[in-house]
Amino acid sequence: MPYLFAAFSIVWLGLFSYLFYLGKQQKMLENEIQKLKGKTFQQ
Repeated sequence: MPYLFAAFSIVWLGLFSYLFYLGKQQKMLENEIQKLKGKTFQQ
């Protein structure tokens, strides 16, 4: 039974880490899009 708990813990930790990474990447992409939009309007 401890192995089952350890396996679930690892899976959930990996899932939350991946979701955190995706959120961070999305925020970076949104910032980049805003910068590019600002550059196109300035021209």
